[in-house]
Amino acid sequence: MNNYISRGGWFSFTLANGWAEYDDGDDSTYAFWNEADASWTGNFRITAFQWPNVTDSNVDKASEYITIEVLENTGAQKIILGEYDCAHYKKEFQQEGDHQIIYYWMTGKQNDIFICTFSIDKEQEAMPINARELISVQNMIASIKII
Repeated sequence: MNNYISRGGWFSFTLANGWAEYDDGDDSTYAFWNEADASWTGNFRITAFQWPNVTDSNVDKASEYITIEVLENTGAQKIILGEYDCAHYKKEFQQEGDHQIIYYWMTGKQNDIFICTFSIDKEQEAMPINARELISVQNMIASIKII
């Protein structure tokens, strides 16, 4: 396990063994994959945002965002993951002939929000490797700390 610190140093998390970062071309997104596995097991992304000019400690933009995500997405649940509340759900997509599953977790507090996704091919959904990778991804999300 490695401690990963974001560009700019405002959050960190524990990166699972065998996982490595890759550049997906988006400055606000941190993208990872399990390079230790013999075949592709999915992509994990964290897109991190901070609401500017939130100085009132009673205003919790992240909590508002999480509540809206739960209300607006079929099958979404509000869970606690690590230190923060979290909206969690999954969606299926078809893109250019590929059938994909994307798992979503929205977590954070106050003016910090982390939109985390894990993307896999649909045929991987019921495989044991997917269950293992979901545990790894959730553990990484649960370890997010705002510095």
